Amino acid sequence: MKIEYKYGKKNIEAEVIYSDRKTMDLRVFPEGNIQITVPKNTSIEKIVEKVKPKSKWILQQQRTFELFRPFTKKRLYIPGETHRYLGRQYKLVINKTEQNKTNINLGKGLFTITTKNDNIEQIIQKFYKSKADSVFKELLDQLLSQFPQFNTYDIRLTHRFMKKRWGSCSMNGNIILNTELIKANKACIEYVILHELCHLIHPNHSKDFYRTLTEVLPSWEKIKLNLERSLS
Repeated sequence: MKIEYKYGKKNIEAEVIYSDRKTMDLRVFPEGNIQITVPKNTSIEKIVEKVKPKSKWILQQQRTFELFRPFTKKRLYIPGETHRYLGRQYKLVINKTEQNKTNINLGKGLFTITTKNDNIEQIIQKFYKSKADSVFKELLDQLLSQFPQFNTYDIRLTHRFMKKRWGSCSMNGNIILNTELIKANKACIEYVILHELCHLIHPNHSKDFYRTLTEVLPSWEKIKLNLERSLS
């Protein structure tokens, strides 16, 4: 079931789950949805009474997640279009050939693809995936060497294209990065990796989380803003 109430001009809607627990649990997820787990037979009035004082925190969490979402422009994959790789912009050049082998070259501001394949999107996505495999692993290894406090965790790094998040981290050490990050510079990629590593210690965006993030990356706010601007 769901509850809904007003906080100032904002309309807050949350999913309510009844369970055998004795206390209320309030969670805000990266997609912005709110989930409240409460003891059985808790009245709607009691739930709203408990949640309302936390409304400011709920909205802050939603704003934080909103800022952390990527906004990728739709691409047409046609000659002259601009594509990014590791923070630099390249103009797409497509050369047709009868040879079965596809060649990609980045240089002098050009993203040159020589191929007989008409599916340019597929070629570029495959290129990004391949580069992300090596670059993300290299940066993670460097950060773990630089910050040994994270080495106590069994970390497994993977990546995939995601529409709403730059990354995610589970408490068992699984870190998933958005493959789109390969378009950003290495400082931005390192920021996202460190952001997720800090979630191994603090699973939410609490004051302790941001304190830990600031300890390992004092300039994280500036880098985060650069990431949002460059890939928006």
